[in-house]
Amino acid sequence: MRARRNRRAGFTLIELLVALAIFSLAAAMAAGTFWSVLKAWNRGGELLEQLHYGEFAMEQLVTALRGAAWFPSKPEAFGFWLESDKASWVTSGTAFLPPDSPLRNGLHRLSVSIDSVDGERGLVVRAWPHLAEDMDENDAEPILACPEAEEFECEWYDFDLDSWSQDWEETNSLPKLVRVTLTMKKRKAFDENLELQRLVELEVAPEIPAREYRDRTTDVGSGGNVNTNQPGDGG
Repeated sequence: MRARRNRRAGFTLIELLVALAIFSLAAAMAAGTFWSVLKAWNRGGELLEQLHYGEFAMEQLVTALRGAAWFPSKPEAFGFWLESDKASWVTSGTAFLPPDSPLRNGLHRLSVSIDSVDGERGLVVRAWPHLAEDMDENDAEPILACPEAEEFECEWYDFDLDSWSQDWEETNSLPKLVRVTLTMKKRKAFDENLELQRLVELEVAPEIPAREYRDRTTDVGSGGNVNTNQPGDGG
């Protein structure tokens, strides 16, 4: 009787195989969950890193635009220059400037575009004295402000047409409202590019001749509709 009871106390081969299969399935599920969480964590870290770089560059852009300067006595020296992927204006702020830059003490012209510096491509800023006739953008030292940036776009709001435009011909003036868009480089973990956008109102912008005056405090959404109940600065 004792021998028979001892034989019944053990596990059969089928029971061991079933237990092993259940353990393997549980281990596989736990490993899959772990790797999914780890992948999401790494993706979130990369997204936060890109967002940090992009937000810093965007805040610098907004600060420089809000410090835009313009004087009617010599408008051609303080005008706004706009191309498809480049914008330039005179500012009194210190955005993008190194701590030891002599341009921090006064007005200077900034140029912002996507370019390459020492083989690395990104958001490049150049600064030079705005009244120096013997110096231009090509003589200014390029500063790689955001290597994570892939595209830069600047548009101005045409109040006559109620739409955004890049066709800026008033190089001796300033637009009243601009929209800057910064597109970050696509990473392997992302399905699409991270895009940052700000609306910036230039308070010193003069009224453009032959154009209808509109309240500068209007808000213009991405679709071009004007809402006079909200502030126009989206920064």
